Amino acid sequence: MSELLGSYTPEEVTVVISVGDQVHTVTGYAEGTFISATRVVQAAEAFQGSDNTGGRVKRRNTSRRVTLSLTQFSKSNNFLQAWQAADEGASRNQFIGSVLIKDNSGSTKMFSNQAFIEMVPDVVLSNTADQRDWGLFLFNSTGELGGNTQLDQATVAAIEGLGGFVDPAWVA
Repeated sequence: MSELLGSYTPEEVTVVISVGDQVHTVTGYAEGTFISATRVVQAAEAFQGSDNTGGRVKRRNTSRRVTLSLTQFSKSNNFLQAWQAADEGASRNQFIGSVLIKDNSGSTKMFSNQAFIEMVPDVVLSNTADQRDWGLFLFNSTGELGGNTQLDQATVAAIEGLGGFVDPAWVA
């Protein structure tokens, strides 16, 4: 079987933030990389002793640091600033939110119902359009790092053999 053609559409990536009764879909992404998500703790760490014995330390901490890169024209800057200010002024966790990031043209998605703004952007004003990088922390995030190509039967069988699930929409 020939290789299947994949397809990615950046306009179909969505970030939805819910804080209390307020729901906001982020818009106004910057050019280039507009979302990055980094796991806070690596999944496993190798150990090798001086006598060449070894092992690994497995970590199940799935929290992620997410950077949302927006243009200065984005109305989402206003929402994120309001969320950050409300959370900063609160004495409890009433402004902890939920964040869903989804590539609707692919199978990548992540979610946390315990998210907050960790870092506000630097203020940059210049003679050109500037970017605002917001740092979010997604505590105990869940999700799937997937692709943007339908899967052949051999790949589906391999994934299912490892205990994974393949959405039928992604089966060729």
